[in-house]
Amino acid sequence: MTSKRNKARAAKAAQRRVKKRPNMLAQENITYIDYKDVNLLQRFMSDRSRLRARRMTGNDVQQQRDIATAVKNAREMALLPYTKRVAATRMPRGRDGDGPRGRDGERPRRDAAAPAAAPAATTAPGATADTVGGAAPEVAS
Repeated sequence: MTSKRNKARAAKAAQRRVKKRPNMLAQENITYIDYKDVNLLQRFMSDRSRLRARRMTGNDVQQQRDIATAVKNAREMALLPYTKRVAATRMPRGRDGDGPRGRDGERPRRDAAAPAAAPAATTAPGATADTVGGAAPEVAS
């Protein structure tokens, strides 16, 4: 049995008008979608090179199929990339909650067998601090 809230929500959703996106291909009188027309195909792709959905572009079913086929052919011919890398703003978390700190919230431990830091630079016997850097000391004349 549905609750009153669900019924009210369904009634509100039924009253909502769906805004139909204008069909870009029909506006520009494009009948044939060519895989070599990269500028046209990029209009239907996101910033990560994924195809936009029909509800985002306003295409009908056949146009969306033609665009998908053209994009696949253009990718195969190396005219379009399969993916683009986008700089992440934060660290992604896995499905298990694994992040940079791990599952239990602790930072990962360093192994005891990890190599120690490099030893400090030593000077040769009889060398002064001026000659350690490799440059000869300046002589005042």
